[in-house]
Amino acid sequence: MLTKEDLGRRLRHARFERGMTLKEVAARCGMSATHISEVERGKTSPTIGALQRISKALGERASQFVREEKLPGVAVTRGGERCKFFVAAENGEPIESEIVSPGVPGGYMQVFRWTAVPGKVTVGYPMMGEVVLLCTKGMLRITAGTNEPQVLREGDTIQMRLDDGYAGVNIGEDDAELLAILVSPTLFTV
Repeated sequence: MLTKEDLGRRLRHARFERGMTLKEVAARCGMSATHISEVERGKTSPTIGALQRISKALGERASQFVREEKLPGVAVTRGGERCKFFVAAENGEPIESEIVSPGVPGGYMQVFRWTAVPGKVTVGYPMMGEVVLLCTKGMLRITAGTNEPQVLREGDTIQMRLDDGYAGVNIGEDDAELLAILVSPTLFTV
């Protein structure tokens, strides 16, 4: 049976996926941001009418949020099934990326692998969440928001919030590789 906490998580996840604030949803559905926050945190159950108004503000049908289907708690990605894609460097050049683990449905964590040639600058734009970066090869300089830059060598890790974005540059003479463990309410889809 779907609990009010489950319903709240589904609504919050849908709001994050759309990049909307509580105030934006509230303005669209004519409800208070405080009430929507209480629903998202599972502190209160919305009426059917309130759920319909919130759902409409999110561009969904209310039935999408109350389905009884159980989401799988495990995701297995075989080595040959990993999805490769490219993200743009600061100068627009492609940086090879790979989804090591896409995350479990309804979850908050994904794992990526990035490869960067010497001198390559990568910019991560601000988003909600945290990341752990593990340098598996080479040497990189990572700057998280306004914090002091940190140099990572093979085996080093850094954990940082993504609120203010980050920048990374391969400062070594060889290709560099990073394993990134992202925890965020808004995961990437490729």
